[in-house]
Amino acid sequence: MQRLRSRGTSLFGSIAAPLIKKKAVNTWGAVQDTYVSTKLKDNSQLGHAEVKKLVDPGSSAAATIATAGTTLVIGDDQCDWNSIQDEIYVSDFYNNSYGLGWRGGRWYATRKFRREQMKLLGQIKPKRWQLAKINPTGWQFQFLRRPLTRSRASESSSTKTSEKTLKVKDSTTAHTPIKIHQSLILLSGSAVASNQLFPHKAQDGMDALAAATDDGICITLVKTQGYACEEHTVTTQDGYILSMQRIPVGGSGGVPGKKPPVLLQHGLLSDAATWLLLPSDQALAFVLADNGFDVWLANTRGTKYSHGHTPLSANDSSYWNWSWDELVTYELPAMFRYVYKKTGQKLHYVGHSQGTLIALAALSKDKTLLNMWRSASLLAPLAYAGKMTSQFTRAAAEDVIANVPYWLDVQEFDLLGTAAIQLIVDACKKPGVDCSDLQSAIAGHNCCLNPSSSVALLAHGEPSSTKNIIHFSQMVTNGTFTMYDYNDENENRKFYGQPTPPAYKLENIPNDFPLYLFHGGADALCDVQDVQLLLDGLKYHNRNNLWVKYIDQYAHIDFVIGYNMVGTRTKLFSVSGVTAASGEEDAKAALSPTGSDDGICGSMVETQSYACEEHTVTTQDGYILSMQRIPSGRSGETSGNKPPVLLQHGLLMDAITWLLLPPEQSLAFLLADNGYDVWLANTRGTKYSRGHVSLSPDDSIYWDWTWDELVAYDLPATVQYVHDQTGQKLHYVGHSLGTLIALASFSEDQLMNNLRSAALLSPIAYVGQVTSPLARNAAENFLAEGLYWLGLDEFDPKGKAVIKLLKAICAKPGVDCTNLLTSFTGQNCCLNSTIVDVFLDHEPQATATKNMIHIAQMIRTGTITMYDYDDEGENMKHYGQANPPAYNMTSIPNDFPLFLGYGGADALSDVNDVKLLLDSLKDHDGDKLVTLYRDDYAHADYVMAENAKQVVYDPLMAFFKLQ
Repeated sequence: MQRLRSRGTSLFGSIAAPLIKKKAVNTWGAVQDTYVSTKLKDNSQLGHAEVKKLVDPGSSAAATIATAGTTLVIGDDQCDWNSIQDEIYVSDFYNNSYGLGWRGGRWYATRKFRREQMKLLGQIKPKRWQLAKINPTGWQFQFLRRPLTRSRASESSSTKTSEKTLKVKDSTTAHTPIKIHQSLILLSGSAVASNQLFPHKAQDGMDALAAATDDGICITLVKTQGYACEEHTVTTQDGYILSMQRIPVGGSGGVPGKKPPVLLQHGLLSDAATWLLLPSDQALAFVLADNGFDVWLANTRGTKYSHGHTPLSANDSSYWNWSWDELVTYELPAMFRYVYKKTGQKLHYVGHSQGTLIALAALSKDKTLLNMWRSASLLAPLAYAGKMTSQFTRAAAEDVIANVPYWLDVQEFDLLGTAAIQLIVDACKKPGVDCSDLQSAIAGHNCCLNPSSSVALLAHGEPSSTKNIIHFSQMVTNGTFTMYDYNDENENRKFYGQPTPPAYKLENIPNDFPLYLFHGGADALCDVQDVQLLLDGLKYHNRNNLWVKYIDQYAHIDFVIGYNMVGTRTKLFSVSGVTAASGEEDAKAALSPTGSDDGICGSMVETQSYACEEHTVTTQDGYILSMQRIPSGRSGETSGNKPPVLLQHGLLMDAITWLLLPPEQSLAFLLADNGYDVWLANTRGTKYSRGHVSLSPDDSIYWDWTWDELVAYDLPATVQYVHDQTGQKLHYVGHSLGTLIALASFSEDQLMNNLRSAALLSPIAYVGQVTSPLARNAAENFLAEGLYWLGLDEFDPKGKAVIKLLKAICAKPGVDCTNLLTSFTGQNCCLNSTIVDVFLDHEPQATATKNMIHIAQMIRTGTITMYDYDDEGENMKHYGQANPPAYNMTSIPNDFPLFLGYGGADALSDVNDVKLLLDSLKDHDGDKLVTLYRDDYAHADYVMAENAKQVVYDPLMAFFKLQ
């Protein structure tokens, strides 16, 4: 409902004036603590039609008619906020229902009156309420005298003197019309939406919440799914009585035993139902129980099932005098001790949002918990919130900080309460805040929500203390990870012994404690930059005990009700070395290539009237690589003993590289038409080579490789396969990274028995003098390392995180990104714009972030060595020496035929770096080393230039014929 207050004159003139005068002369000012409710049954004495008489006929806007300090409150479900012309006070919203009240000389309506309406209608039995009927000026109202105690206190505090009511100020700023009751509000794992929370019914237009039964979580959400469940209570040292639920066995039953216990802790403004809303084969609590864990669910103080306290009631202001500091100090230890005592075992822990915050704070502060704590999995981890991209949440936080005295007086923060709704409205009217989709405005665009589970989540939005909301707002506005700031040096000294609140220090978390962090690229609350600050605080953590998983498309809520999280959920605790029985989703078979089912043959070769075969090769370390064979030219000539040629693409590309130009210009087709048996390779991690015998690309370990592994495994496997299939030695053509792995392999005298010659286009060995501003800036600013540390194991150029990285580089002085390809490769002379468009349809491809780090190391050091773990101990472990071994280019056999093509405009394979390579080959046999220099060629020209056939490919084929 909305409350409009006129400035001493009627909004609707003569229509309303007589009725207002009748109210004004009544002496109801003596009734200071009264709730007024109108019946909505057919026999009600103030019906919908009668109330409509108070407003302009045909108007669909909610209206308030006020004079002489009085306000009549009228609500209508068709309200459009922009249609209201006067000052707006938000009290509450209900569909076609009206509530009138008088308090402190003002009329008002409160959320609480709806519950009392339901009592009057017989839907809820009244408890200790006395009804007294009076007849003011011929209107029949029912006055409800407030009992001495109530179960909740939010409305008493949120509807105090209207001087403390926040106004939605007049604004000329254009904004989207807001219909709050039709909007979804999700904040840190909680939700509210009135038209779903209160579905229509014919009798009274409203129904009680399905979730609002008194049977408890076990009965309503667990046992209904066929799982055993126990209700438990825990009392904290500061007197709060918390509800916990235990799921001791899976859905198939069994006897509870020594199963590893897991404690699940929900986020802000939600409760344990968070973990139970998906179907039983997807909800984390059920999946863990089915996989052999003893599951315990926590409910934070102030939520529906943890509303108790030893001496206090929720009606007492002292009850709400806490922030998440108290959850760290009292709640988490109490629940840990309780579960530990019940099970006799250390606990795994899973937290979401606020549940991660209190875990990190507790780990940094309370070493005694470590005796009961086995591991922690943190979903959408919060420690810092200063970089969050949710403009809505930032605007709300700024409003809260600007009005701390008001919010402290509210005490209980309830999303359905007057103050919270007003806060939402104020935030939505701020410039840059789009509330047309509140869920996305607050939490980010969640990619993978189950619609039915989203609706179920709405019914389980829970309150918190306003002091807690203030504490979160301090984190957002200050960008700090500290205890609650009393904003007064004396108060801070009183509580902390210092003028400013102490910081929680992440570096105090034991370095060997197993941590698993999940975060998403679309999360507007847990932003990637804030996670980076968190990881900076953990920079000394033992890498073997810190796992970071980045999911590019995930936002805040996806981590608890995303329908596709199940494969990851069952693996949450395998990181600690203690696992339960695996589910079917953990037994991963090799993946078939993603994308078109036709593959490269069907989509790029056969369409040009060439024969083509699809092949797969499995490396010694389990990667399943896709290869394509073009056994003959367009004429179909199939005579045997054609010399085989293997084409190996470069970084962030795949075999389509060789097929982008028309057949008379593309190297693969030219070779086939000139009598060669052409084989195309696709490096691990690219679109058609994402398979593995036991791993999935969703597994971090799948991406644990650099070009060292391409030298050791991919290249030997593909060369050996072609040799076995054809019975002949191969010619080899590599571009960019394809030249690097070839040179490294040749330097170790590998493959020589199976190769006939090698043509290296844009050769890469030394890259210390690259002139590419994108590549150099990324390397010098350790951006790949930052992505890796954030848990981005897969480097996907089309992903959100990499796009952010590119934007950061492009913003640097001297970096011109108006032509991104030029900024990366140099000024290519001879590309057809149509070919560039075709290229962008298929490329770029993914690689391992670790591979990008390796290349960045080469740029910074100017050397060609194996991957540097930046730790002498790790290098010793892998190489038996403190520094990574070098690939020695002088070790390449002097009699091996080499063709090198390089260009003067190449920003990646710079002329000076190529000269270093040629210096290393100075003892090479003169007739076995051919170089081709094109002054106008840059990096991409060698595979996509319109004139490449004449200036590069014809000389290349002539070279092959000599070998």
